[in-house]
Amino acid sequence: MSSFLAAPLQGPVALNLPFTGQSAGTVRRALTSWLQHQQASEASLNDARLVATELVSNAVRHAAPLANDSMLVRWHREHDDLVLSVCDGGGSSDPVLVVANAQAERGRGLAIVDALSQRWWVQRSHGVHTVHVRLPLF
Repeated sequence: MSSFLAAPLQGPVALNLPFTGQSAGTVRRALTSWLQHQQASEASLNDARLVATELVSNAVRHAAPLANDSMLVRWHREHDDLVLSVCDGGGSSDPVLVVANAQAERGRGLAIVDALSQRWWVQRSHGVHTVHVRLPLF
């Protein structure tokens, strides 16, 4: 049985989630509800869900959990943009955009994030590694 985490429909959202791939589904469901309430376009909603899934999956695949064995996913509206952040315990290096060859089965996550977002950036502070993304809502 899948559980649904209720997120506020107004203002900023912060979800402290288990450091597992299943958290991507929780983020997608909560983000969908929030974006629908913001009256985001269908295209923006689909882009945001895909970007959120990529960031959560990349965190689980390439980084360590936060000190409490979790990850923190946050988002808020800034004018007509969505600012989405995924915080983890970091990996051995910062995420970098790579160009995967046609036969590669992996390595396209940040290329997708880069293509769909206005901007993405990485911040490290006190053992917390955060990837931020800015996406248009409309």
